[in-house]
Amino acid sequence: MNFNKKQKAFTLVEVLVSVGIFLMTIIAISQIFITVIRSERVAYALLNSENNIRNNVELMAKTIRMGKNFDPDDQELCFDYYYADSGWTCLCYNLYYFDPETDTYNIGISSYGDLSQNNCKRINANYKSLLDRPIKVVSGHFYQLGEGSTSQLSFIIQLEAQITVRGIEYPFHVETAVTSRYIGP
Repeated sequence: MNFNKKQKAFTLVEVLVSVGIFLMTIIAISQIFITVIRSERVAYALLNSENNIRNNVELMAKTIRMGKNFDPDDQELCFDYYYADSGWTCLCYNLYYFDPETDTYNIGISSYGDLSQNNCKRINANYKSLLDRPIKVVSGHFYQLGEGSTSQLSFIIQLEAQITVRGIEYPFHVETAVTSRYIGP
């Protein structure tokens, strides 16, 4: 055997330094990965909430377009709406009603089948929530444009809402204008 040949190998110090650098790199990459996953979850929660708010405001606009005999208030709008299977009924939207299930304010909808009194506003309203539970309504308003029963009425719907994701509150502001298609008495 010939022991005079120099053998090339890593020393213990070199191995420990390289393993340390490798571990620090893996830890840094994993922290970046975890941050990206958390950010993605927040983005999806915000996107879902925004879609829920916009879809429900669009649902409100659709029914308002097909309504008549409007009785507007700052935060409540009641009107006659035609259901294909039950005829005309009273439909009310409340943009800022207290929801006892979530202990927050929400958008509510209620309907009544009896129009005999010709005024359906606030008849023991039993509102049902339109928005998902994590969404809280901060404020909402209906603004009426136009006057009279023979002209087309237009309404502006403004809604301020917020959602809390990972302890941070994110505000939403949605506004739309809608004109009733019904003209006549």
